[in-house]
Amino acid sequence: MKTGFTLIELLVVVLIIGILSAIALPQYEKAVEKSRLAEAVTMVKAISQAQDAYYLANGTYTTNLADLDISVPGTDTTEGGTPTRLTKNYRCRAVSAGSTAETTLGYGVCRRKTKPYAIYFSRTTRQMTCYYDNTEGEQWCRVFTNKKEPPYTF
Repeated sequence: MKTGFTLIELLVVVLIIGILSAIALPQYEKAVEKSRLAEAVTMVKAISQAQDAYYLANGTYTTNLADLDISVPGTDTTEGGTPTRLTKNYRCRAVSAGSTAETTLGYGVCRRKTKPYAIYFSRTTRQMTCYYDNTEGEQWCRVFTNKKEPPYTF
């Protein structure tokens, strides 16, 4: 008598593995993306705090990371005329927004390279904020903040 598995038994095992991987893979991707988010949050906080120090010393904010008293890892480049630092997962830059001294804001922003979302520090709400370019980006912001509606702050 021969021992071994029948074709049906092997197909059932393959089917079970396929179902388990279909369930586990999206959860794994969310966990990995949340861990990468920690990199962006740390950099955005550092850039925003350095912007505050720069403002106290100079009376204005800057769009040049090199002007700030921090070390952001990565490679220097320029996007739209703004100095940007490319890290493994994000494109980070310093932002100076507004037209008058009363409304000018300085903050940091990190945009995910392969996903349509970005993280910045909102000076008005004093919270980290996730914004997005499309519905996929909005889904990621919902995952990060556990909120169903904007603003996606955490």
